[in-house]
Amino acid sequence: MIDKGNFLVLGLGNLLMNDDAAGLRAVYVLQERYPDRENFQIVDGGTLGLDLLGHVAWADKLLLLDAININVAPGTVAQIAGDDINPIFTQRISPHQVNLKDLLEAAELIGDRPPDVELLGIQYDNINMEMTLSPAVEQGLPKLITAAAERIEVFLSSHPAH
Repeated sequence: MIDKGNFLVLGLGNLLMNDDAAGLRAVYVLQERYPDRENFQIVDGGTLGLDLLGHVAWADKLLLLDAININVAPGTVAQIAGDDINPIFTQRISPHQVNLKDLLEAAELIGDRPPDVELLGIQYDNINMEMTLSPAVEQGLPKLITAAAERIEVFLSSHPAH
């Protein structure tokens, strides 16, 4: 990831749908650790889809945190970057994923897709209308948080506060 400009950490998901909440749960932990700065924000994107276009357009560096399905063991954390992200969201696991694909495509159409986009995803196990993470995703969540925190630390250390 490049180390310049504005850095947006965007958590996605639905708190009501089991493992789909993993990206949001990670964001809440990270928001407690890292306050926003002029060039750094952590945003709960929930299921807002195209309503997030302004946030995405602001970013030069975009880190997405979300539950994904890449057919690996539940709770596995995967890093996906650049153009490899779009195919991840062609398979719909929840309502927000189609919107994320649309969001990135809309940002690209208007010339505001961040040049540096990375997805930290956690393989889901259970997406139902319940408000608990599956045991595998609960166990994998610290790995997701740590991976995101490492990227945040690199950015913040190269961009001291004014």
